[in-house]
This record gives sequence, C-alpha cells and structure tokens, in this order.
Amino acid sequence: MKARMGTALLVGIGLGLLFSPRPLVAQACKDEESMVIEEKKTFAELVDAVKKESLADFQKDYHQKTALNRLTFYDTMTGGLVSCLEKASQDTAALKEDVDAAKAKHDLYASLKAKIDHERDTLKATQNAKDAKALIEKSEVVK
Repeated sequence: MKARMGTALLVGIGLGLLFSPRPLVAQACKDEESMVIEEKKTFAELVDAVKKESLADFQKDYHQKTALNRLTFYDTMTGGLVSCLEKASQDTAALKEDVDAAKAKHDLYASLKAKIDHERDTLKATQNAKDAKALIEKSEVVK
C-alpha cells in the first residue's frame, strides 16, 4: 500500500513538472538585467564621488582599488547576462519577437562587457594615482 502511494506521488510530481508551464528564458534574464543596471548605478555613484574629491582623498580612500573591484563585479554580472541572453536567443520554443529582442540585447550587453573589460584592464595596469583618477572620471561604462 505504501509503495503504491509513493509511486503514485512520484508519478504525479513527474507529470506536474513535465506539463507545468516553464518560464521563458528571456523572462529569466530580467533578474540578471536588473542586477547589471543596479551595478551600473553603483559604479556611476563611485565615478561621481571620484570627480568631486581631491587626489589625496582619492588615494586615502583607496578608490582606485574600489573602482577596480566594482568593474570586476560589473563585468561578472554583465557576463552572466550575456550568457543568459545567448541562451534565450537560441530557444527554439520562444516567439520570433522574443528571440530577436534577446539577440539585440545580447549584442548591446556584449558591447558593454567589452568596454568594461577594457576599462578594468587599463585601470589595473595604471600605476600612477593621478592617471587612475582621470581614467575613472572619464569612464565610458556609465554612459
């Protein structure tokens, strides 16, 4: 009796999972996109703070290292979004409009990721605090 109930329960769960509506991959990417947008705001706030401070304060507050860490985090999050959008653009069950939208966003965020990579690598290679401060102030990834 217990074995039959257990089997029936497992079959019920299996059928429920099989026929339940699956969320579209494009909809799942909304969380990743929101995180990227929030990180962009956070990095923009850091850029604004760097613009308003003196070089001495920039060095004292370790803003070069902070910016490097923020860019690394921003890059990781953007990479996750690009990967998600790539999967969404290859979803054969999705509508053509959704696939096209995912491809367009993929291209946009892949371009942003390339800019973030470039800025992070340039900032990492910069040894002079004055040059690093100028680089952060002119950041292209917050525009």
